[in-house]
Amino acid sequence: MILHLRYDFENSDNCDTVGKTLRYYRLHRRYSTRELAEKVGVVPATITLYENDKHPIKYKTAVLLAEALGIDRKLLFDEYTSFVDYPCDMLLREMRKRLSLNQSQMAQEIGVAQSAYSAWERAARTPRRQEYEKIVPLIKKANIHR
Repeated sequence: MILHLRYDFENSDNCDTVGKTLRYYRLHRRYSTRELAEKVGVVPATITLYENDKHPIKYKTAVLLAEALGIDRKLLFDEYTSFVDYPCDMLLREMRKRLSLNQSQMAQEIGVAQSAYSAWERAARTPRRQEYEKIVPLIKKANIHR
């Protein structure tokens, strides 16, 4: 008896995580983990961690991976990287205005220095994932839908 294994590359419905999506498109493009890793400047183990959803994909790496795979970068974004891509400086400004807070008050709500928050709104810096977790409830409170 001969069995033929077939991967359905016409349908990505089973890609319910960022890691599964990455793996799907890597296999579809017939790249090994090593080949894809070399294209984006990471080690193959990093690609494996991403594909197994053991490590979140950094924003810049997600953009490079999407370019290498020829796909929409948003397919490789989680909640945080979607926030960064929005762009987050505009979202933060909108959120602060809806909550009727100044930058100092907003920084206090998040638990960061006012200078850090100001840099976020100027797009000079980007909030880290830990800071983003403190921002999420405020986005909901401001009733902002992305």
